[in-house]
Amino acid sequence: MRICDFCTAAKIILDFVAVGKSISQLDFMYDLFKDFIESDEGLDFDFDNGLVCRWLNGTAKISSRLTSYYSANGNIEAMAIDIEQNILPLLYDKFMAAEELYHILMNDTTVSANLKSELTENYPCNNDIDLSNFISRVLLFTMSRTFIKHDVKTKELLSTGALSPIVKDYIYDIVPKPCRHFCGRETDLENIHELLKENDKIFLTGVAGIGKSELAKMYAEKYKKEYTNILYLRYGGNLKQMIADCDFADDTETDADSRFERHSRFLKSLKEDTLIIIDNFDIVPTPESGFDDIMQYRCKILFTTRCRFSEYTEFEALEMPQSTLVGLAGKFYDKTEQKIEIVTQIINEVHRHTLSAELAARLLACGILKPKKLLAELKKSKSILQSEDKINIVKDGRNRKATYYEHIHRLMYIAGLDGECGEILKCMTFVPDEGINPRLFARWLNLKNLNSLNRLIEYGTIKRNELHKIVLHPLIREITLDDKKPSISNCGIFIAGIHNLCLMHGADLPYHNTMFKVIENIILLAEKDDMDKYKIFIKDAFAYMEKYAYQSGMKLIISELETMAHNNDDRALLFDYKSAYEHICNQNISAALEYELQAVNLCDENTNLNLAANIYANTGGLYHATGDMLNAKIYMEKAYYILTENNLQYTADSIAQICNYANLAANLSEPEKAIMALKKCTEYTEENSGIYAELLWNTGIIYLQMDDKANAVPYLKRALNIYAEIYEDEPELTQRKISELQDAVSAYGIKAQNLISEN
Repeated sequence: MRICDFCTAAKIILDFVAVGKSISQLDFMYDLFKDFIESDEGLDFDFDNGLVCRWLNGTAKISSRLTSYYSANGNIEAMAIDIEQNILPLLYDKFMAAEELYHILMNDTTVSANLKSELTENYPCNNDIDLSNFISRVLLFTMSRTFIKHDVKTKELLSTGALSPIVKDYIYDIVPKPCRHFCGRETDLENIHELLKENDKIFLTGVAGIGKSELAKMYAEKYKKEYTNILYLRYGGNLKQMIADCDFADDTETDADSRFERHSRFLKSLKEDTLIIIDNFDIVPTPESGFDDIMQYRCKILFTTRCRFSEYTEFEALEMPQSTLVGLAGKFYDKTEQKIEIVTQIINEVHRHTLSAELAARLLACGILKPKKLLAELKKSKSILQSEDKINIVKDGRNRKATYYEHIHRLMYIAGLDGECGEILKCMTFVPDEGINPRLFARWLNLKNLNSLNRLIEYGTIKRNELHKIVLHPLIREITLDDKKPSISNCGIFIAGIHNLCLMHGADLPYHNTMFKVIENIILLAEKDDMDKYKIFIKDAFAYMEKYAYQSGMKLIISELETMAHNNDDRALLFDYKSAYEHICNQNISAALEYELQAVNLCDENTNLNLAANIYANTGGLYHATGDMLNAKIYMEKAYYILTENNLQYTADSIAQICNYANLAANLSEPEKAIMALKKCTEYTEENSGIYAELLWNTGIIYLQMDDKANAVPYLKRALNIYAEIYEDEPELTQRKISELQDAVSAYGIKAQNLISEN
């Protein structure tokens, strides 16, 4: 029997999408939940590709935030309107789709007759209003009902046959559509296809902004029927991390190395009927860890890169013909035909560079300058900005990269990108390649509205990607970094917006990964013109990254602090961070303890109470882990005394320390003392938060150690259900908590999985 759940209902709708109106899973969700996305409640909600795929294949329950929003009075009508306007026009037989939904619902014996009657109030449907009301009711029901996880195992896909298994429901990935303005390059597409028939690995080279990425996307679109699978990966500076970040349906590991090994092993099993596109691979291959592994994959791989890879098969994307670029200009500037002579001159002036031609056409469309004036301005371009390029091709005696760089810089100057637009561009340089939610970005920058952001999108300097996020073209980023020189001071509002969140590191944020990547880019790209502010910022960022074991960011901050630790407090903190990294990321307790003891020798509780308490507590915790209860007690009590005597025990850091102290007290046969400390903290902690769950968790464990199962179970159950809700969009984190609890409760005859409520 098929259950009428969200996964099944959504699949029925998607199966009826007309061939010519195909839509990605992510776009489907955006169209379906548009009202929520544009509401205040959806301000910080970030649709993730992997998350959406989990919802649609039944491996994760749809977010309770969506369910709560549409369950509220009147909001179900808003979903019905979005379905009527956005979804129904895509379907080739909308009435048949509704009929299939009806049969799935009516044949589901787990749904009561009364509820079936209520849900089918608008069935049979006579018009679009009836259809949208019926579908919205059924979908909300599927979102609200008890979730039953579908069983999906990637390992079952490993095949010994001649062809690769179909992996779209197991490896979550979107192959972006080429931009709707794509034109020309038919011969290039054919040539790339012929090369891929003969070679497994192709490097699509060309200068920045020439259109390599769009060409690769169009290749995937044109030849998708010739491949069993096409996967699209965006290179972000680390190949191993790129593979580790691939989103598999049955991922449970959080360790990057483990994920890389498992993911790479699976990808190696895919055969020549699979194509992987690795976009923006702008690095010399020899020092890159993981390159040799990837080059041993049996599947086809198409790299896009600015670099030369002369040892391998290359195809260079050159400038498009003049006539094609005139056609491209016409996609943006509706007077192109009337002004064809001057538009042609503009295109030639920018040396038929695709991105430059597009930006010029967009500026003309915005009416900033008339065509003749724009041409005159472009002729004024001077080669004042220089930038190295690994593709060292010379045309007419000039390096092409330098020329294109000059023209784009000039076009940005003409657009008058100062004031708020300039502030936006500076801060956008920190946004990772996968983009950011525009409203989240606006909140961090404290923008009153999105007008300036939308203006930059209209100018073409900021793009919306396939994930509905905003990004900078790599060349625009380079020019902005060179020209506006973003720094700790001149991006102070944006950095402060992120810093304020870092100070709340006990809270769980749905967009923490995006925030961490932005912080990494601030560290790597921003000029450090205010070292005091910068040092405080990265210290607070580390505490948040530690909560999620975000290894790359923790390692980067440690590296930064090594160059800035000039006093004993700084050096003590540095050793404390090194200890945390060894403990959390490497599970090396002995090395962690060695670093922590060095921190103890440097810290002074008379000058920095919080730092001293934290270091003492961490040292005690490590001694506790090694079984040295005497030293554990000495250091834990030192920390607890500092916190309680100075009324410092109710911060996120302090509560974590008190949890560790309570566990120690319980192990030292003082459980009542431990429970009293934990319960006192709950009085000052927000309910249903991660910190609150941690306090409940520890209280439950201590009750178990007291052999008081009756009191333990309610605490553990509530804690686990809070975690399940907090991490519902990251099931691997929930699974990690379940595993941790199972290790702790197995001796007491309790199954951790059974403690999660069915709701």
